[in-house]
Amino acid sequence: MKNRKIPVITKRISLAVITSGFLLCSIIAFVAYRAFNQQFRIQYDNNIRSISEAARETLNPDKFEHYLATKEKDDDYIRVQKILQDFVNKFDLNMIYVSFVEAPDYKNITYIYNPVKEGSRFKEFSLGYSENYVEPEYNISAKRVFENGECIVRHTLKTRSGSHITAMIPVYDTKGKIIAVLGAQKSIQHFVNAGRMYMRIVVFVECFFGIAFFILFTMYFSKAFIKPLTLITKETDHFASYGGEPSDTLLSIKNHDEIGILAHSVHQMEYDVCKNIAELTNMTAEKERISTELSVAAKIQSDMLPKEYPPFPTRKDFDLFALMTPAKEVGGDLYDYLLLDEDHLMITVGDVSGKGVPAALFMGKCKVLLDFYAYLKLSPAEIFNRANNQLCKGNDSGLFVTCWLGIFTFSTGELHFVNAGHTHPILYHDNKFDYIKVKPNIFLGGIENFKYHEESIKLSKGDRIFIYTDGVTEATNQNRELFEEERLLSAIKETSEMNAPDTIKSIRNKIDEFAGEVEQFDDITMLQFEWKNN
Repeated sequence: MKNRKIPVITKRISLAVITSGFLLCSIIAFVAYRAFNQQFRIQYDNNIRSISEAARETLNPDKFEHYLATKEKDDDYIRVQKILQDFVNKFDLNMIYVSFVEAPDYKNITYIYNPVKEGSRFKEFSLGYSENYVEPEYNISAKRVFENGECIVRHTLKTRSGSHITAMIPVYDTKGKIIAVLGAQKSIQHFVNAGRMYMRIVVFVECFFGIAFFILFTMYFSKAFIKPLTLITKETDHFASYGGEPSDTLLSIKNHDEIGILAHSVHQMEYDVCKNIAELTNMTAEKERISTELSVAAKIQSDMLPKEYPPFPTRKDFDLFALMTPAKEVGGDLYDYLLLDEDHLMITVGDVSGKGVPAALFMGKCKVLLDFYAYLKLSPAEIFNRANNQLCKGNDSGLFVTCWLGIFTFSTGELHFVNAGHTHPILYHDNKFDYIKVKPNIFLGGIENFKYHEESIKLSKGDRIFIYTDGVTEATNQNRELFEEERLLSAIKETSEMNAPDTIKSIRNKIDEFAGEVEQFDDITMLQFEWKNN
């Protein structure tokens, strides 16, 4: 039998296709891995930061000096230790630590709290335990926390304890001084292992299918490409000339050799292209349908929140306005205000963990519960006690909501409120703006049967209260800087002569100027209440 050589053109085309395929697959795999890794970092960073901030709100920093001096644990210490341990267990953390780190090199650490994951190999350091810990990345991060008040998230890979993510945030006393650092550590070893396995599989699949494809592709071209090239060109030209409509010209070819096979393949390809075009048209229509449904969902969510201004036209003794801007089509923030009777007004602002449709559904459930218990004339603490228990039931997704709720009595000027892990509102009183910083409670939907405690302040006519979600203070610019509480306080000081809508519009303009071209990442909600002089 005469030896058959592979045509040169077949070799060139095969080599070009295989090389391009390898390159394209490698680029796709690399981009997909980078995109997944980036999304993972964003989600984990926000999650560990939120957990850290919620854990910080359970602390009583003013007692730290006493604890370190006496090394004695009182009931309050044991209570906080239990809550922190619940955080570790519930969110599957390696540990939470609250410690003091000495300047200027920030190497000597003294622990105040250090609950660790139960059953793990991590050792829990007792109250007052000190160690000299030299690790440049940690020491630099601790310095930034203590000296600059920064909230830092570190990704640590390939250590003796595995790979993990750690959030380090400052702990302030009531005077606003940073006296400790709170750190929350969560293992990401499973993610690191998954990434390595992903790259191994990609390399193996590329090699296996590349070799197989090269062999089959070369054989195919050597038998079926060279001779029928002219016929295929004419048919493809016909197919293009008649607007993508296949013809039956190739069906007339009855050959059982490579010409007949290729002719029938091209004919089938024409019909497949038409089929794919039809499917693509259907997919486009389906995408438009989903987009329409999301728009309807956004409208339904918007209709759940009060928007009229003034909200109670017959009442001239107060000014009230709120605005929620979701980061996606639907959001997880909520606000509400109810005139329970002629003498009592309920106002609330909340922020559900996460974004999108799940957060919006959880927000709707939370709003309905708060409204229902408010209409029962319950106190803010009892409203949260009952709503929290309902939100904990069947909460397999682990969603939770930070929330601030207050009930104002017009006849006395008393405002009774509860802060469930939410940002601190700003109060305008005696011609001064300042944060209402009280010891907050844990967020709603976290721990069932948790007992919330409420606070109260007395307002005077002309006083205002501005409530917001962390989408305001955590707005980010192109330099990855946060808007933060100081900028918010500075911005609101310029609104002392404005009404509620103009105040919120002014703050929103300040946020947009700060963020610039950076896309809004989190939902933004703001509410202002003013007890008028007239």
